[in-house]
Amino acid sequence: MFQEVASGVYAVYNRFVEGKAGIVVGSHGALALDACNYADEGASMAAFIREQGFPVDRLALTHGHGDHILGADAFVGAQIIAQITTPQVIERQVEGWANRWDVSPADARARVIHPNFVFETRAELDLGDKHVQLFATPGHSEDGVCALVVEDRVLFAGDTVVTGIVPAFGDGDSRVLERTLYRLASLDIEVLVSGHGPVMRGHDVIRRWLTDTAAYLAEVRYLVRQGLARGQSLDGIDDILEAIPFERLVGERLPRDAHNMTKRHANVVAKIVQECARGDLLLAEPTE
Repeated sequence: MFQEVASGVYAVYNRFVEGKAGIVVGSHGALALDACNYADEGASMAAFIREQGFPVDRLALTHGHGDHILGADAFVGAQIIAQITTPQVIERQVEGWANRWDVSPADARARVIHPNFVFETRAELDLGDKHVQLFATPGHSEDGVCALVVEDRVLFAGDTVVTGIVPAFGDGDSRVLERTLYRLASLDIEVLVSGHGPVMRGHDVIRRWLTDTAAYLAEVRYLVRQGLARGQSLDGIDDILEAIPFERLVGERLPRDAHNMTKRHANVVAKIVQECARGDLLLAEPTE
C-alpha cells in the first residue's frame, strides 16, 4: 500500500480507481495528503505515521470529494487543512451520502471530516527537513489543491492530474483545468503522484503528460464548438461523440477497457458541450 517515491515521501495506494494518497515524513513531523475512500485505508495511513514516531496530527486535503476524505475517521482531532471552498464542496455531497447510507443529512454530515484550517491560494508546512507547499489548482473542482514536496520535487496532484483515466471535472470547469495543467507543466517536477493512476517519473515525461492532457481538453472543446456551429442539437450528444471518438483523442495513452474509460471520455464531451452552450461559440484552434 505504501511506495516510497523519495526519501520519506510515500505514495499511498487505495482501492478506488487506482487511487493515490500520500504521506510525507520529515525530521519534525509527518503530513498525510488525503485519506482515501475507505476507513481501513485511512486507518492504515494513521498507523504508518505512528510507526514513524509521530502523532497523527496533520491532514491536508487536495479537494473535498468523497474518495479523498471518506477514509478519514482515524484523523479526527487532527489539523485538517484545505482550500477555503472545500467546506462548500463537502456540503454539496451530504445529501447524496445521506441517501447512500440511509441516514439523515445531519448524520451524514457528522460522519465526514471537515477542515479546521483553510487557505485561499497558498500555504506552506514545515516538517523540518521537508517543506510542503500547498497551492490552489482549480479545474477538477473549485477547491483543487496540489502539494509540492520542495526538496524532492514530488508533486501530489490529487485529481487535478490523473494518469490512469481521462480527466474528470463534473463539478469543475475544463477551461480552468486546462490553464492549471499548463501552469503545472512549467514547474520543476521529478515525481508525479496523481489522484488516480500510476506514479510518473521524469521531468520531461511529466511535462508531456500534463500538456497532452491539456491539449486533449482543448481539442474536445474545439470539435464540440465545430459541431454546435454546424447546428447539431445539444440533445444529440451521440452525434457529437461520433465526431470525437475515444480512439482519435485518447488513442493508446490510456487503455480503452479499463475503468469504463470510453464512458469517462463521453462524460468529458458532455460536460464540455454544456460549457460551450453557456459561452460563446467562436471557433478557435486549440493551442498550447
